[in-house]
Amino acid sequence: MLFAAFVKRELSTNEPLLDVRVFRNARLSAATGSIGIAFFVLFGFTFLVTQYFQFVRGYSTLSAGVHTLPFAIGAGVTAPIAARLALKFGTKRIVAIGLTNMSIGLIIIGFCGAETAYWGPVIISMVFLANGLALVTSPSTDAVMGELPREKAGVGSAVNDVSREVGGTLGVAISGSVFASLYGPKLGELVAKFNMPAEAVALAKESAGAGFAVAERAPTPEAAEAVRQAVSEAFMHGFHSACFTGAGVALAGALLALKFLPARRAVISS
Repeated sequence: MLFAAFVKRELSTNEPLLDVRVFRNARLSAATGSIGIAFFVLFGFTFLVTQYFQFVRGYSTLSAGVHTLPFAIGAGVTAPIAARLALKFGTKRIVAIGLTNMSIGLIIIGFCGAETAYWGPVIISMVFLANGLALVTSPSTDAVMGELPREKAGVGSAVNDVSREVGGTLGVAISGSVFASLYGPKLGELVAKFNMPAEAVALAKESAGAGFAVAERAPTPEAAEAVRQAVSEAFMHGFHSACFTGAGVALAGALLALKFLPARRAVISS
């Protein structure tokens, strides 16, 4: 309702905050949607993988950050050539390939476990995700800005930024919801045999961090290790499903890009 009211208001004013008429342009709209989906995947992945590194693999906060550097390096290497690839092969193909690569990256890490080699599937998944993100954002941003006249460059920039923020917010919210809906029940099932106090179980089910904190308070080292194993297993249960959900969204985005995103800007002959 609020969105409809916003659109109605923007259509009726002479100086709209956001001229929603620009979304009649198929290339601009499809490119904006592709950016939103890419950042949905990015933020959802980042939200989960940092917890995976810290809680499941036991990295410190600094170490967890360092272990995500391959993602930044992969994106940095791909970004400069993404726009040139789009010029050569068309925006449609490159953006679709980028979203497909992001889907592949999430599928790979979705099959990773607590002991999976970092210098292997984990890094490979991040490279696919980083490569895919760069292949989506650069050509899509160029498509958005290229479809608007110079006097509306500010509108294009705003549309680009809003799509990133909305996509990222939804990515964290939905990926986090999928994870939480599976982590808590699974942990409750795993610790039921431990005869833990109800308050401790409820606290552990709130988050993986809380679960590991509860494990530290166990009366014996054996009990602490058993609870840690249960928390780790429950975390991976939710983590895998959230990754596969993101992979499905990215793959759907690739198909939508192939269908609705024009390969090149339309040239109007005089």
